[in-house]
Amino acid sequence: MKLLSHSLLAAFLALAAAWPAAAHEGHIHADEAAPIAIMPSTGPQIESSGSVFELVATARGHELTIYLDRADTNVPVDGATIEITTDGKPPVAAKPIGAGTYQAEATWLDEPGAKPLVFTVMAGEEADLLNGVLQVSQPVSASAEQHSLMELLAQPVSWLLIAGGVIAGLVVALILRPASRGTTALLFVAGALVFAITPPAEAHEGHDHAEETPAAAMAMGNVPRRQPDGSVFVPKATQRLLEVRTKPVREETAPRTFEAIGTVIADPSAFGRVQAPMDGLVELGDHGLPYVGQRVQAGQVLARLSPTIPVADLGTMQQLRAEVAGKLKVAEQKLSRLSRISTVVAQSDIEDTRAELEALREQRRVLEEKDIEKFELKAPVSGVISVANVRAGQVVSGRDTLFEILDPDRLWVEAAGADIHGDDDIAGGVAYDADGHTLSLAYIGRSPTLRQQSQSLLFRLTEPHTGLAAGASVTVVAQRSANDTGIILAEDAVVRGVNGLPQVWVKTSPQQFKPVLVTSRPLDGARVLITAGLNSGDRVVTRGAELINQIR
Repeated sequence: MKLLSHSLLAAFLALAAAWPAAAHEGHIHADEAAPIAIMPSTGPQIESSGSVFELVATARGHELTIYLDRADTNVPVDGATIEITTDGKPPVAAKPIGAGTYQAEATWLDEPGAKPLVFTVMAGEEADLLNGVLQVSQPVSASAEQHSLMELLAQPVSWLLIAGGVIAGLVVALILRPASRGTTALLFVAGALVFAITPPAEAHEGHDHAEETPAAAMAMGNVPRRQPDGSVFVPKATQRLLEVRTKPVREETAPRTFEAIGTVIADPSAFGRVQAPMDGLVELGDHGLPYVGQRVQAGQVLARLSPTIPVADLGTMQQLRAEVAGKLKVAEQKLSRLSRISTVVAQSDIEDTRAELEALREQRRVLEEKDIEKFELKAPVSGVISVANVRAGQVVSGRDTLFEILDPDRLWVEAAGADIHGDDDIAGGVAYDADGHTLSLAYIGRSPTLRQQSQSLLFRLTEPHTGLAAGASVTVVAQRSANDTGIILAEDAVVRGVNGLPQVWVKTSPQQFKPVLVTSRPLDGARVLITAGLNSGDRVVTRGAELINQIR
């Protein structure tokens, strides 16, 4: 008797070990739920696109949530009237619950089966008719998720396992013949625990029944994800958060362009530099010393320079003064003496002596005022002080740069690049700085010489902004007279793919986007010209492309 009990116990354990094999390879039963719970599930869903609008509707119980957007731009549509009709059912009206979001209630939404729905959409003077089929699957009960013992015993493989377990039990019983009843009870408890904690096996490769397909699709969830073919699924709710916008593209004509690196410089006619003409001591002007950022007018006195004379030169000057003073005194005495005997001397001698006396007096005047004369430093042009390298009492040398003045409203751009050689057919251009400002350029001319194997181009800024400074680096997009044909897009629409190549995202359905490799060329700093990769009519993502590009 004990031997039989041990044999049955071994068979029981063998059957428990075989429990996960109930769903064997190549077959999934119709009443078995596919245990794919990777992502949060969603209800049955329908997508439909028309000439004006597109919508995505999701059913949950008796409620149908509808996302309504414009088909061309993906902008949510507010204030629309939506009526839903189906075969043999009264029409249902949807009410707005958010921006471009509507909700309808119907008792037949949770009834299993295929439901052909027709959506009549009216927004203002625009109307559209959308339709589709809503597949509502049979709900899976909790009892269907566990295999019953009767179903297990109905399978031939279970009886084979039981027979093998009985044979193994005989061997175990012979080995455990001296075992106590406690050991037998412990084995029964272990077998029960195996039955309790062993989950049903996942369905292996093979054929799926038709009623299991919706459940498997729902298990993927209504969350953004990248598909195996590289496309991206973005639910409507996520598109609203990312503010995804699209644009139907078409071929256009745009100027042929090329790109170069440029530097902002001052207009030579509106730029001035004040240098010290001699060694001297800086003194304050009438309104103090100018500061950087101060606007001045041409001819305005900026400062005064008092010449400084070396000690050796001072001695020479004193010697000259003494010599001039002595000669002046001799000339005065000579003129006085000749004047007394003017009747006996030639008149020419008197006039020569008087001229010599006047010359000596002028020399004395120059020598006396030379060491106290102050030189006025004046602004050569009107503009704003950009450099001020002086302080009161500062001693400067000749040719030192004391001030620089430029007009911030008159700036140029000097562009240089190795690929700008060619005909002088430049019609204009644009530049954009590090802050994203777009600057309009007027072409001035081309340098006839090379500098570091690059030829310089000069442009005039037609409308510089207040924050632009001379010396700033900008990117110049020069426009030629010839035109090219392509598709014009915003620069943000072109992103880098995982392979590093430029690409755009094209909307293929209300919730599907695919990447398309393109060839682009800068157009004006804010836009690019797509020369290859796109076709007219493609709906390209113009806002949110970078966020879609990051979905994995």
